[in-house]
Amino acid sequence: MEDHNIGMAKMSKINETKNKIQHVLDSISTLPTNTQRSLAQYKMQLDSSFNRLTFAGYAMEKWMEEFNMDSAKDNEEKRIEYLKSEKIKISKVKEAMLSSLKTSDSLLKK
Repeated sequence: MEDHNIGMAKMSKINETKNKIQHVLDSISTLPTNTQRSLAQYKMQLDSSFNRLTFAGYAMEKWMEEFNMDSAKDNEEKRIEYLKSEKIKISKVKEAMLSSLKTSDSLLKK
């Protein structure tokens, strides 16, 4: 549950960062065409980052919906196997969340 707790602590940061990215994207769209063209690469990076944040948040929600703490409660071997596989899944979710936030934060500093 440690990886879950670390990831959950970042959910509000993910939403906050998505809002910041959307604000920058909206601002870029109001700039003159030549300026927009010069920022095309940056805009693509922001779009990609926004999508990664969205996916990371979705992955956490999906994992929480599907996780069953009581799975194979009466079969210790299957329970251990299930919990090990869930630990791998939530570890990947946590890493997706942290890496997408790191990338987004560095893009927003530009």
